[in-house]
Amino acid sequence: MKIKENKTNLSYEFFENENKDSDVILILHGWQGASSSWTEVGKKLSEKWYHVIIPDLPCASKLSNCNDIYNLDDFAEIIEKFIDDLKTKYPEINFDNLILWGHSNWWAISIKLANRKNIKILRLILNNSAWIRNDKKRSFKRKILKLVTSFLAPFLKGDGSRRLKKLRELFYKAIWSHDYLKAEKNPNLKQTYLNMISSDLKDEIKNIDNHTLLIRWEKDNYTPVSDAHFMRNNIKNSKLIILDNETHWIHLKNPDRLVETFLQNI
Repeated sequence: MKIKENKTNLSYEFFENENKDSDVILILHGWQGASSSWTEVGKKLSEKWYHVIIPDLPCASKLSNCNDIYNLDDFAEIIEKFIDDLKTKYPEINFDNLILWGHSNWWAISIKLANRKNIKILRLILNNSAWIRNDKKRSFKRKILKLVTSFLAPFLKGDGSRRLKKLRELFYKAIWSHDYLKAEKNPNLKQTYLNMISSDLKDEIKNIDNHTLLIRWEKDNYTPVSDAHFMRNNIKNSKLIILDNETHWIHLKNPDRLVETFLQNI
């Protein structure tokens, strides 16, 4: 059920279990995703004793306009205010000790919220969490691209400029930076994205004391498994599950397996 009646003006999907005492799962859908992409997961979890809420964050959702620039703390504060609003709107539901689920790039907001400690988080679920920040290898590749394009630009006029643009697009896809290409279309979106990926959270990861379930897919080319092992080694109470024959979009392609993995390991 899509709702947009709250002080933070966020639209969100709400899948309510008939038992008001059920635990609450808050799912952060990932960069430029949408709450609707998690509908099947939300429905299935709500049938298993959980209330499930999936907000569409400003600038971060493909359904929302990006009229401002945000950073991680901005998004964390929005979620905190959103939870306070939900407590008022649904007083019969217990929003303390919620389960916070961060997908892909939005693991970073989950980590930030856990460190801020302004909401009570019982468990963290981080599935296919995006890269650890300040990736030196990827930054080096971007520097090489800038050097190559700067050298070729004077020789590629007219039709050549289109070829240069195509070369640039192919390069970013090759290093799995599709999100950057999409963000370039809007200056606010681009800066918000850059704010996200420039935040180094390695120290904050080490401060996490919440029970954390890390779910990874064997065939995810967007997010290296090495990041998951770093988190497993640095989050005290964490467990890593790597699923074979799945991709970054398991919540769309195989929601049953994702939900079952969660239920078996929570």
